[in-house]
Amino acid sequence: MKFLSYGVMCYMLLALIWWTVLLSKNNETIYTKNIEIVEMSQTDQAEQIEIITKQYYRNKYMILGEGMVFGISLIIGMWFIQKAYNKEIQNTQNQKNFLLSITHELKSPIAAINLTTETLMKRKILEEKKNELYESILTESNRLEKLINNLLMATKIETGYAYNFETCHLNTIISNCVARINNNYPETSITFKEDANPLIMADYESIVSIFTNLFENSIKYSDQEPVISISTQEMAKDWCIKVADNSIGISDKEKALVFDKFYRTGNEETRKTKGTGLGLYIVNKIVKAHRGTIQISDNPKGGAIFTVTLPKIN
Repeated sequence: MKFLSYGVMCYMLLALIWWTVLLSKNNETIYTKNIEIVEMSQTDQAEQIEIITKQYYRNKYMILGEGMVFGISLIIGMWFIQKAYNKEIQNTQNQKNFLLSITHELKSPIAAINLTTETLMKRKILEEKKNELYESILTESNRLEKLINNLLMATKIETGYAYNFETCHLNTIISNCVARINNNYPETSITFKEDANPLIMADYESIVSIFTNLFENSIKYSDQEPVISISTQEMAKDWCIKVADNSIGISDKEKALVFDKFYRTGNEETRKTKGTGLGLYIVNKIVKAHRGTIQISDNPKGGAIFTVTLPKIN
């Protein structure tokens, strides 16, 4: 379809050039004939030649002007086709990555849970070892639950999720998320510097999803012991929340892409980090639904800084 469209447009462009040349030659011929006729007549030749010359240049500029407008329109059309084609290719690749990742993300915890359960059922195991296996089952179960929650949230957002806005204590929400992260990822160093207790109008579960996804994203992309620093700051009309981490960071080229649905950096077949490419997509959608903004910048200490703004209560 792409090459067919290009072929049609190239044909139209060549036809335009051809007709422009023909019209220009025709205009030139008419001008020459009119001059010859005037020169053979007994009337005021200077005045007639001036009128014919003005008409010649008027026609010439009209032909060139219309040709340029039509030609530019064709070139812009080709640019839009190329842009749409590239976008479609990217979407196809993202969906392929999503299918590969979701297959892995679903199969891995299920397989781990099944294997651990069979081990507990078929073997005599010391009580201490049993507790470790139970913890492993719980970890994989929580991982599966988070995956399903993200899939459900993404579906809700796309099908017109009805947000239940109510007065929320932002610091309380963040503190609860921090406590959950400390419990699930004890190796993570996470600090929270609170400003005054900010109040916002928000959907509680959605705000929890924002910070849970941001924190887990920072942990997932850290190639060392994760260090996360959170701070809230009062601005003129908004509350500003910054989440700084020591992850591998995000390149400038990908800063504008990581909020796209299913987008993940690197090749899905060789990637080591877990995920589906839905976390930051969900975060971005929820922030926008709350009339807020989210931006990514480089952490001077290494890593990334996510800056979220949410409106104050008027």
